[in-house]
Amino acid sequence: MTAIFAALVSTTAASASVSGPACTKALSAPVEFRISHQNSPSSPIHPHLENVVELVAKETDGRIKLAVFPNAQLGGEMQALEQAALGENVIFYTTAGALATAGTPSFSVLNGPFLTETLREAQKLEASDVVGSMEDDLATKGNLRVLALNWFDSPRSILGHKGYAKPENLVGTKMRVPEAPAYLRTFELLKSPPMALPFSELYLALQQGVIDAAEGGIDGMANANLMEVADTVTVTNHFRVFYGFVMSEDLFAALPEPCREVLSDAFAAEGASYSAQMDGITAKRVEALKAKGIKFVAADQEAYRKATQAFYTMFPEWPAGLVDQVRAAMK
Repeated sequence: MTAIFAALVSTTAASASVSGPACTKALSAPVEFRISHQNSPSSPIHPHLENVVELVAKETDGRIKLAVFPNAQLGGEMQALEQAALGENVIFYTTAGALATAGTPSFSVLNGPFLTETLREAQKLEASDVVGSMEDDLATKGNLRVLALNWFDSPRSILGHKGYAKPENLVGTKMRVPEAPAYLRTFELLKSPPMALPFSELYLALQQGVIDAAEGGIDGMANANLMEVADTVTVTNHFRVFYGFVMSEDLFAALPEPCREVLSDAFAAEGASYSAQMDGITAKRVEALKAKGIKFVAADQEAYRKATQAFYTMFPEWPAGLVDQVRAAMK
């Protein structure tokens, strides 16, 4: 258990004992929200969301009702983002990179290549005033409220039909990436034509040769059975993605203040719990995949870092000094 995780759990428990009863008293009628994510019910994230549902129901005496919809039942990440921005009652699983498309381009810096060396650095940055300012801008410009952005997976790698130990091995490789500027520009620098396909289409795209490779978290790709259609993982650790949960700012602002605290605290506490276990879960998954014959290739990470360092100069829309502020916030 990290010190950050322990402190957050303690603070959340103390806050809930006050905010929960106050929320229950302040709500004139029950409210309902749908939690949308793209992963399967067997993924590590799903039970943590069930914990959020139970915790919020308990703290508000059932006045705030949440229901979890896995497997992109409510649409993909960008569809859910649009629904929430229009005021629908969806709380959706997303990345900082996707949030950058909703009027706050500064979020792309959080999905920059090789930004955070450790989970602790990522957690410290997520809790900083720098990210808090981005979240306030998003609420104003995109009508979206971040409840928590601390659901960190292990760093991401590349899955394909062969290994890509050096950046030059990727040249010309058709690479699936999520629909967000940070991913697209990173793989443009690697001269690997990026294709923004929904995650739900990835299995067939790999199987049919529409793409040659995909980048992602090892555990998440395994949960989607992608190793059935591609058998080589190149361990690049190129992104530690800032994942989290976001909802309509209009709906969030309409809630009494104690109810806002209950929601934000529940998602933040479970995010910390989820993140603390992911490196261990990923290590076990790697061993299980190796036993099934999946090949793992060690990447020249320093070469990849050098090949992508220009990323941090590619966003003229970022405010001056943003990269320095982000790096200082992790120290």
